[in-house]
Amino acid sequence: MSAAEEKSVEGAPDIACLADVVSAVLVTVRDKEEQVRLALAAMLSGGHLLIEDAPGMGKTSLARALGYHLQLDWSRLQCTNDTTPSDIVGVNIFDPKSGDFDFRQGPVFTQVLLADELNRAPSKSQSALLEAMAERQVTVDGSSFTLPDPFIVIATQNPTEQIGVSPLPESQLDRFAVSFSLGLPSDAVETDILRDAVSGEENFEHGTPVLSAGDFNKLRRQCAQIIFNDAVIGYLQNLAARLRAASLPNLSVRALIQVKGLAQAHAMIDGRDYCRPEDVQAVFVPALQHRMGPVTGASIALLQDILQQVEVP
Repeated sequence: MSAAEEKSVEGAPDIACLADVVSAVLVTVRDKEEQVRLALAAMLSGGHLLIEDAPGMGKTSLARALGYHLQLDWSRLQCTNDTTPSDIVGVNIFDPKSGDFDFRQGPVFTQVLLADELNRAPSKSQSALLEAMAERQVTVDGSSFTLPDPFIVIATQNPTEQIGVSPLPESQLDRFAVSFSLGLPSDAVETDILRDAVSGEENFEHGTPVLSAGDFNKLRRQCAQIIFNDAVIGYLQNLAARLRAASLPNLSVRALIQVKGLAQAHAMIDGRDYCRPEDVQAVFVPALQHRMGPVTGASIALLQDILQQVEVP
C-alpha cells in the first residue's frame, strides 16, 4: 500500500459510523435491517447487488437512501425490452461543426447505478454491463472510458415467471456479490407507512447525510484490511468444497473472494477489525444463492444445510 493510501485509511471515520448509516437508511426502508446491512456490506466490499422483487417494494428507496447517506452520486436506468447497449454506456455522436465524434455518456457513468428490471432488457443489452461491473470501465468504438470510483450496480430483476423477462447469464450473475429480496413489511410497519404516506410524494433524504464526501472510499480501503485469518480462510474453503461436491462444481474463486469481502464488511459493520466464522455464515447464503440458478426454497435449504454440516473452527 502506498503512503497516500495509508494516510487515506488513517483519515477514515470511526467504523461506528456504519451502524449510523444502517439506522439512517432504515428511516426510509423500514423493517429491513438484514437487507440494509447486506447492501452496505456489498458496497463496502466493492461488490454489486441483485434484488429480486415485484415493483413497489422499496428497491429504489434503498438505492437512493444509501447513495444519500454515503454521499455518492446516483442514477437510475429503467430497462425495457427495447433497451440498447448505447442506452446504458453511451454513444458517439458526430459533430458537424468540428468534424469529430463526441462521446455522450450513458447513465452507467455514476457511482451508484440502479438498473431497474435488468432481466427485461435483451441479452445483448444486459451484456453491456459485464465489462463495467468487472473492470470499472466501458469500451465504445474501440475507446475505453473509466467509470467513477466507486462504481456499484444495484440491479433488480422481476420474478422469472413473469412475461417478457430474459434470464441473466451465469457470467453476469457471477458478478453480483449478493442477492436478496426486500418483500413486504410487517403489518405494524405497513400501518405506519400508510399513516405517514402522502400520495405522489417520496422523501429519500431524511436528515443530514451520515458520511462526508470521500469518506466512503476511505472506509472501503479499511474494509480490505479487516483481518481474515487462515482458520477462517480454511473454513470458507471447506464450505466451498462441500458446495462444489453437492451441486455447484464450477463455483468460481471470484465468488469466494466476494464472500471474503462481504464477511470483512459484515465484521466492520459490527464494529470489529477481524472476521469470525459467524461473519462468513451471515453472508454465505445471500452471496451464493443466485449462482445456483433461480432462487428457490430448495437452493436456500441446501446452502443452509452445508452451513450445518461443515465444522466451525
